[in-house]
Amino acid sequence: MGRLKDHFFDEINDMYRVNDEPIEEPSDEELERWNRELNEVLRPQAEQYILNKYKECIDSGHYRNVWNTFEFHSAIWYASTEILPKLEIQVVIDGDNNCYVTTGSAGYVEFGMQPPIGMKLPIKCWIHTHPFGSAYFSSVDIRTVSIWDTNMQNAIVLGGYNHWGSWTNNSPNELTIYVNGKEDRIQKWAGEEEE
Repeated sequence: MGRLKDHFFDEINDMYRVNDEPIEEPSDEELERWNRELNEVLRPQAEQYILNKYKECIDSGHYRNVWNTFEFHSAIWYASTEILPKLEIQVVIDGDNNCYVTTGSAGYVEFGMQPPIGMKLPIKCWIHTHPFGSAYFSSVDIRTVSIWDTNMQNAIVLGGYNHWGSWTNNSPNELTIYVNGKEDRIQKWAGEEEE
């Protein structure tokens, strides 16, 4: 439990500083309670928050591509940084416009051993967060879009409010990164390796 304990202690410490001073290390029981709350309350709450926002946007009829709107991105970012203690979130919009959400750790997220049942290809958009505040594709992200590029149309990485990266299978080896609505830079790679 040492590594897990250290991870949760860091998360708790960041959330509950007293006068900017770190708190004392929590007991194993406190960590178990925190882990239970995270898995039984906070993760489902974050997932449902995003699903509700997606449905609200769809039902409004104002958006053609809900997954590419500030409103939807803001909801995902809020869930990743405010509902959860800065944990990554992954959202997939499938070929039938169904929305699938899962949560991960501070630096990684996947569907794991239970991929979404009934997901239809092609994937219209894969969105994930970098809650530490930087929009770019990691080597894992590059590998993901390289593997899925024929079955995925768009991918977005969120690094903050008004800070995101956008990928399309029309330009499969680059991510355009935006800050405050303006293009900031383009991240490029060859195959599965960044240039």
